Amino acid sequence: MGIKVERMDEGAVIKLSGRLDMNTSPDLRKTALALYTRRNCRSLIIDFANVSHIDTAGLATLLEIQLTARERCAHLTLSALNENARYLIEVNRLTGLLGIVDSAREKLTA
Repeated sequence: MGIKVERMDEGAVIKLSGRLDMNTSPDLRKTALALYTRRNCRSLIIDFANVSHIDTAGLATLLEIQLTARERCAHLTLSALNENARYLIEVNRLTGLLGIVDSAREKLTA
């Protein structure tokens, strides 16, 4: 999985590519938690436009990142979810817990 971080004022966009699964989710966790704790990030967008697959380990990582965001009075938004990712979130009834937008640009202009 590829991870690219674009920093903005008090926020950041993490652009993912490849598979988010049990082998790669620790890298996302480390990156996101570092942004919240060391960089004092207030708004984080995770862009899934180039993610081909997500499994339950990836979903668990997203929930951990969301909990950290709430503890720090910050925001997490997921953007450009593919059908697999959206289905996994919906079937586990997590749409109300995870902020979802169609694209990172949509969130940035809101």
